Amino acid sequence: MHNKQEWLEEKITERLLTDRLSPYATLQSLMTDPDAPDPMEAVFALTTVAADLSGWQEAGLYDLSNRCFAAATLFICELWSDGYRLDPPRE
Repeated sequence: MHNKQEWLEEKITERLLTDRLSPYATLQSLMTDPDAPDPMEAVFALTTVAADLSGWQEAGLYDLSNRCFAAATLFICELWSDGYRLDPPRE
């Protein structure tokens, strides 16, 4: 299969566009998976998907892209307030 980052991006895209989850709910759902990624890996994947969505030049996708960036920011702030420290992810 693909590398972990590509898998995360595909899973995020599926949850956003097929399952119609909000960007924040998408991040939360990733954290509850049995093989949950490092939170910063998930945020990075979400912002990568958001950057891709913004390039499609469709109003709905552009709006979703903006909401993804906002959700990523909120998620990081909440992680830090809960005591998460930026360390390299375990491999």
